Amino acid sequence: MQPMTYQTPIRRALVALAAAATLGGCAIFRTPPPLTLESAYAQGMRAYEAGRWRRAAELLTQFVTAAGADARLKPALMALGRSHMQARDYVTAASDYLRVATEFPSDPEAIQARFGLCQAYHSLSPRAQLDQEYTVAAITYCDSYASLYPATPDAAQAREWITAMRHKLADKAYQNGFFYFRRGLYDASLVYFNEVLDSYSDTPSAAPALLRLVEAYGRMGYREEEAAARARLLAQFPQSAEARMLPAAAPADSAGR
Repeated sequence: MQPMTYQTPIRRALVALAAAATLGGCAIFRTPPPLTLESAYAQGMRAYEAGRWRRAAELLTQFVTAAGADARLKPALMALGRSHMQARDYVTAASDYLRVATEFPSDPEAIQARFGLCQAYHSLSPRAQLDQEYTVAAITYCDSYASLYPATPDAAQAREWITAMRHKLADKAYQNGFFYFRRGLYDASLVYFNEVLDSYSDTPSAAPALLRLVEAYGRMGYREEEAAARARLLAQFPQSAEARMLPAAAPADSAGR
């Protein structure tokens, strides 16, 4: 008898696979049928309803890409936007919502899509130390939504986000100013501290910015500007910690500065 080699089990497996392939009921070598417009929509919506967000996004993207003027385009885009939001693909979600708001501006879904834009860009808004381009866009979209639909339940949420994001922008400007201030680059720091006061005077960063203005002007020898910043801080924020931290006023020099 010929001894059994290590190739025998492999040979047997190949024979078994070949035999199975000849049977009509074998699915080993079958490929799934290609997606049609109908199947992409049906499967995509089923995945969406089941909370399978990434699969829903994949299928619905195929549908909306080829849908043309199909009447199901609008619900598919809304489901696609929500799927991308749940998958934390906020940039793509914003694109989906923008398409709804642009192509169907008079439909009820456009209201939801406009809030979706606000929500997507709010989700993209980074911490204060980073670039705030998305924050600025989020404020624009959220303010637009709250202005257009002030009585909707989501308007209050949009206004709350706007407040928090404005605080973030104010903090960003203050931190930029302080970066230059602590390096003795007072002229550069004044630009950012004044930005806080010009654009975000109602935020928690306003009093610290005024205190730094007092200190910066004092170190630069600008006595009139120092006195004006000091008076403003005491008038607007008399009970603040910054008011209590004010350094003693320096006497004006012979030039009145």
